[in-house]
Amino acid sequence: MSVLFWAFLAGSAAVGFPLVFHLIRRAPSGHREFSSLMFLKTSPPRLTRRSRLDHLLLLFLRALAIVLLAVAFMRPYWHTAEDLSIDSVRARRVAILLDTSASMRRGNLWSQAKDEVEAVLDSLEPVDDVALFTFDGVVRPMVGFDEADKMDPQRKAEIVRGKLAELGPSWAHTDLGTALVSVGETLDVVAAGEDAEESSAALQIIVISDMQQGSNLDTLQTSQWPERVHVEVRRVSLPDNSNARVGLIAAEDEDVPGDEPRVRVTNASDSGVEQFRVAWSDESSRASPVSSSTADGVAFYVPPGQSRAMRVPRPAELASADRIVLHGDEAFFDNTYYVVPIQQQEARLAYIGSDAPGDAQGPRHYLRSALGDTPRRKVVFTSYAPDDPLPLVEGELPHLVVVTDEVSEAQREALSKYVTAGGRALVVLSGRDMATSLGDLLAGVDVEPEQERPGDDEYAMLGEIDFTHPVFAPFAGARYNDFTKIRFWRHRRVTIETGAPVRLVAHFDNDDPAMWEQTHGEGKVFVLTSGWHPQDSQLSRSSKFVPLLVGLLEQGIGQPLQSNSYVVGDVVPLPTSSAASDRTVLKPDGGEAKLSEQATVFDGTDQPGIYRLKSSGDEHLFAVNVAAAESDTAPMGIERLEQLGVTLGQQQSQSEEYDRLRQLRDRELEGRQKIWKWLIVAALCVLGLETFLAGRRAGQTPIGNEEGNR
Repeated sequence: MSVLFWAFLAGSAAVGFPLVFHLIRRAPSGHREFSSLMFLKTSPPRLTRRSRLDHLLLLFLRALAIVLLAVAFMRPYWHTAEDLSIDSVRARRVAILLDTSASMRRGNLWSQAKDEVEAVLDSLEPVDDVALFTFDGVVRPMVGFDEADKMDPQRKAEIVRGKLAELGPSWAHTDLGTALVSVGETLDVVAAGEDAEESSAALQIIVISDMQQGSNLDTLQTSQWPERVHVEVRRVSLPDNSNARVGLIAAEDEDVPGDEPRVRVTNASDSGVEQFRVAWSDESSRASPVSSSTADGVAFYVPPGQSRAMRVPRPAELASADRIVLHGDEAFFDNTYYVVPIQQQEARLAYIGSDAPGDAQGPRHYLRSALGDTPRRKVVFTSYAPDDPLPLVEGELPHLVVVTDEVSEAQREALSKYVTAGGRALVVLSGRDMATSLGDLLAGVDVEPEQERPGDDEYAMLGEIDFTHPVFAPFAGARYNDFTKIRFWRHRRVTIETGAPVRLVAHFDNDDPAMWEQTHGEGKVFVLTSGWHPQDSQLSRSSKFVPLLVGLLEQGIGQPLQSNSYVVGDVVPLPTSSAASDRTVLKPDGGEAKLSEQATVFDGTDQPGIYRLKSSGDEHLFAVNVAAAESDTAPMGIERLEQLGVTLGQQQSQSEEYDRLRQLRDRELEGRQKIWKWLIVAALCVLGLETFLAGRRAGQTPIGNEEGNR
């Protein structure tokens, strides 16, 4: 027999009360004065025997009643033949989700996190299955459940410790929502694919993180959380969670020499620091994060929870400055903001035409005026007459060749070799003879004979335009895609054979081709059926003329990066290039990443700094910084996870679950047997018998004897 509540066993100590009462001897209770005895000397009564136990049967019955009541409150029950085995109790499947984002670089957060992992491993039982996952912007399984199943259970913790020693914080942002959903689904899927016994395992995720407010939880809003999976959060923190961040308001692409970029400093809501300084720096004179009292630059006063923006001029002696450093903040991981320094790229353009350089009505004049030098681009313009030799075989080849007139046989051969090798050419058709002189460069295209110039009130306009083409992609927005104000007074009518390697880019409103792209070997030929000079159209007077020519020029030099500012973890689209076979990305730490010929993106932005994309002499720079949300290091309320459907709590270990099930089984047995009721009935019967015997004995004892006994 067993009992549920052993504490009530102490109540059986009350069995001593009847024994004490039986041993107590009471003196005569009454005292009466008699006048005849007042002069006699008092003589105390003389006891003839010591105190002894009387009425042993009554004493036994009273003690038995007390014991029966105490045992009844202890809720006894009888064990059944089937006993609960600990081997039949479910074990735990524990996934440790360790935060390795950039914010974990603050103070000693990483060492705290490792200590928490050690504490989790120490608390595991031999039957528990454990896996280690890390997360920042992505989730990475370090020790998976499949791998752990193949190991000796006693070695699981040691394997995880070995992996933990190899880890460290990254520079990526925190995507807690995706990490929880991914690991939660992994636990649920693994458990669902096992047999009946193992599928009942207790599923537990233990998140070890600083739980900052900048954590991304968007994925939790669109996902259904598995009910079987419980999440326990173990937060690591610092005595002072204050942090400040520095960044640029305007993109560096819009800067011109002499401009002073606007810098924004944002201070945390619980920060204890308000005074900061911001200074420019470069690789050669890299500033270390020091106190604001010793740093140069512009002073910022930023109260907690606010931000301030000011102009921070570039020092004249730091022409190559590529970073802005914030001084005065102790959390160093986001105190440097990288920017791409202004660099002038050389663009080489060759022009073949018969119009004189001083002809203000010729195509050359408008082409040269539109493609002038800018802070980021220097155009090297070279002109050739239709009979001049065309050096397009070796040396620094032009990025784009513009042809506006008939070419000689030698020029045609040079152009054909140049384009076949991967060059770019822009042909502005001036007539059928010009098309014939270009030969196979315009294969499959037949130009109709020249027609008379239409009247002044007759013109064509661009109708259908392919805005997915790289040349017209910048005009795809609703604010820029209106070309109806450009009138074309004259254009050449062409017939394109079916199956020709031609991609039509634009049509006139009468369905005549206005522009197309023609593939020739590794290169491309862009053809316009109307010129931009006033004799043919109003295109040169349109605001779309310059970006249209720049787009064509960039087809030869390779399109620039879509942006020169990214955050850690971003995928960078690579610019198109005529020579994509030898491309290398130089990382800020000096490492190199070789790109394949088929690569269209670069996904190795794993650290902040300036990256250099090199390809056959061309170089593109882009800056990578820590995500702005990662700087929001204020603690996040754990209840936000529960509001998004996450089940918070701890799954019990096998021994704890065994104790719980055993107690439930014992309660169930006790509830069915209800032995306590019979014990109370027995106690009442004993008390009834005791009362009967005590009353009967009291009636049989003479008064004198009773007084004597007293």
